[in-house]
Amino acid sequence: MKKAISVLLVILLSAAFLPFAHAKEDGVTIASVSFLPRIVLPDKPAAWQENAAQILREYLQKLTGCTQTDAYGPVKVCLDDDAVQPPSQKDGAYRIAVRGGDLYISGAGRRGTLYGVFGFLQDVCGVRWYTPELEVVPPTPDVCVAAEYAAEYTPYFEYSETDWRTGKSTLFATANRMNGSAYRGGVPDEWGGSVSYLSAFAHTLTSQFCSSASYFDTHPEYFALHDGKRSPKQLCLTNPDTIRIVTQEVLSLLRSTYDPEKGLQIVSLTQNDNHDFCTCDACAKLDKENGSHSGTIISFANAVADAVLDAGYADVAIDTFAYEYTRKPPTQVVPRENVIVRLCSIECCFGHTMDDPACKDNVSFMEDLRDWSKICGRIYVWDYGTNYGETFNFFPNLHVLQRNMQILYEHNVRGVYGEGNYYIDRCDGEFGDLRGYLQCRLTADPYLDYDAEMNGFLAAYYGEGWQAIREFIDLCCEKGVTKRKHAHIFQRAKGSLPALTAGDVRRCDELWKTAIAGAQTDTQKQNVLRSQICWRYWKASNGKQEFSFLRLPSERMQARDALYQDIVAFGNDCIGEMTRKRGLSDCPALHLLRIPFCWSTLYDNAFWDKISPFVEKIYHTLCK
Repeated sequence: MKKAISVLLVILLSAAFLPFAHAKEDGVTIASVSFLPRIVLPDKPAAWQENAAQILREYLQKLTGCTQTDAYGPVKVCLDDDAVQPPSQKDGAYRIAVRGGDLYISGAGRRGTLYGVFGFLQDVCGVRWYTPELEVVPPTPDVCVAAEYAAEYTPYFEYSETDWRTGKSTLFATANRMNGSAYRGGVPDEWGGSVSYLSAFAHTLTSQFCSSASYFDTHPEYFALHDGKRSPKQLCLTNPDTIRIVTQEVLSLLRSTYDPEKGLQIVSLTQNDNHDFCTCDACAKLDKENGSHSGTIISFANAVADAVLDAGYADVAIDTFAYEYTRKPPTQVVPRENVIVRLCSIECCFGHTMDDPACKDNVSFMEDLRDWSKICGRIYVWDYGTNYGETFNFFPNLHVLQRNMQILYEHNVRGVYGEGNYYIDRCDGEFGDLRGYLQCRLTADPYLDYDAEMNGFLAAYYGEGWQAIREFIDLCCEKGVTKRKHAHIFQRAKGSLPALTAGDVRRCDELWKTAIAGAQTDTQKQNVLRSQICWRYWKASNGKQEFSFLRLPSERMQARDALYQDIVAFGNDCIGEMTRKRGLSDCPALHLLRIPFCWSTLYDNAFWDKISPFVEKIYHTLCK
């Protein structure tokens, strides 16, 4: 009898320490090294619900190291159970709560459940998806939540998209709550689909709709009258036949591609990328009445949007630009509720916040943003995040990204497209991956802890020397603009970062040495060296340090050659967007004798080819 009692006591005491224990003093154990939760799905689950369950299970295994995949603890994780409702019906909204000792994750639309799972993994478990290749999964023997844990989220924007390289990954984009698909192609149902452009993404008028190839020769009157002659590059937006043709083409597109199960879908009716706007009597009159060329484009978009709504497509929106000559809002015409006005910030200074009253370029943009927000309930913004002229050069805007995103949200903006460098695989030598991550995180939540997100990325991406890189970024952002010197997207590297002193330059050199020494893996070291190109490129463009004219010619040539060879070794073949069609030159005289802006085939001609053998001979002689 005593023996039986002793055995029973051992069993009971052992049970008290088993990882199957439901609750701890600090909360509820969801998973441990010995068990995973039972994940409960609705009857007949949708593809995205099944995928959400699989993702949760996979990452709980990664977090805990649990190999007992058939061992379940007493805690259930219930996805989309009626007991817990999301905070709104906006697609992507979710609520997480512990009820009765179980965890509930409920989402709205096609993406809410997925966002809820990723939100739990990020906020509770500390998982981060920094790039498609770099995720941080901090190991833990137990995944616990407070017994009264609750969290909820409603998307700030109905549409978010970027063309940074990282945004092309479906896992990365979904984990970081990016829902556009212009640069990802179709997003499968199991990933929640996307807010899709059924048409081309931009510049569709005269290309996709009422194309000049189809109509210009036979009907030039459909096209813009500009400088006294018809131009195939823009449409006449008041011609009834033009409106009829585009409307028919849009309805035809919808009949073939529209999916009633996928929520918001967009058709872009956007001006071409030039200034050949129509000045015929009817267009000129309408634009004059509205004080802007947006008078014709909004009236045109309204007409098509009305026909789309009349045809029964209640969740289709017509998208048009407020871009360059159409940026100023009209005074008489009001966009329909199903018209998206995509406001483009191309003229802005990106080194000052959009609401900086001392920056004249941004004062003008803010006036237009405020005026659009008074008449349009569906503003999207096409924003810009890099130097398209010389992408290798450091672009001093990382300190304003958060405030700018907050400004957009606070001014009725419902969608953001962050144009990065979609050509990054050919021109990557700055902070593209960091920018892609921050773009996603800020559209997900403009009010997040920005420093924590940036620092976490830097530490994981660059290693123990990350603080030196953060100091470099902060210093160059601080000194990158002044009251009179701004940062534009086609800025030359020569003369940029105008407030850097000689002491600052020396300090930056030391910071990069520290960063290189702090890299803990080969990948981190390569990341540091790749990003360091932006600093070396700036020095080469401005004649600083090893590129100074106070150095021997041979030393300057060696420094230029080393920079050029490293740019090429990292797989780059162009200087920026403006030179991507020309690419880097293989003419040695250019990179041995000239500043980096000239290292493209724009300057690759008979003269430079002719002198290259002599330059190379001199170079090798000097360097012996």
